[in-house]
Amino acid sequence: MRKTTRWLPRGFGRAFPLLVWLGAPLVLASAAPPPVAWAEPNSFEQRAIEARALEGFRRILELWKQELYFELYDHGSETSQERISREDFAQRMVELSWVPVGEMNPKFLKSAFRFRTMVYLSARITFGDKFNPQSVFSKDHTFLLLEEAGIWRIDLIRLIRAPFA
Repeated sequence: MRKTTRWLPRGFGRAFPLLVWLGAPLVLASAAPPPVAWAEPNSFEQRAIEARALEGFRRILELWKQELYFELYDHGSETSQERISREDFAQRMVELSWVPVGEMNPKFLKSAFRFRTMVYLSARITFGDKFNPQSVFSKDHTFLLLEEAGIWRIDLIRLIRAPFA
């Protein structure tokens, strides 16, 4: 009597090489590196993304200085636009007595890359009183900029609270 130790169930012996041959590509495909679109950007791409975000922030700040609140609303993130209507945003911004004045000092302007569509921007903003131009103060702020539909956007509620935060 011959004793054999079988580690495969009965009838599975012939199908095993075929399963290995068909299953190997699946295993190898799951271990493949991610596609290029998912890969992290290199340092040059990061600097380019930060530069575009910085330009978007300057545009937002310029609209705020000129008190163009309906246009500024268009640069708000989708979630903040869901939280506040265009008219309410414009009304609350008009009621603020503080607006940014002067130019930003590049010494106090820093960007921190997080993802392709997400950048934190720290800036020292000088605020001036609309009714008393001699009353001026500066504050350091950090804003989250998100790229949505090709435009760098900001949280509108954060803008409303900026002079007081």
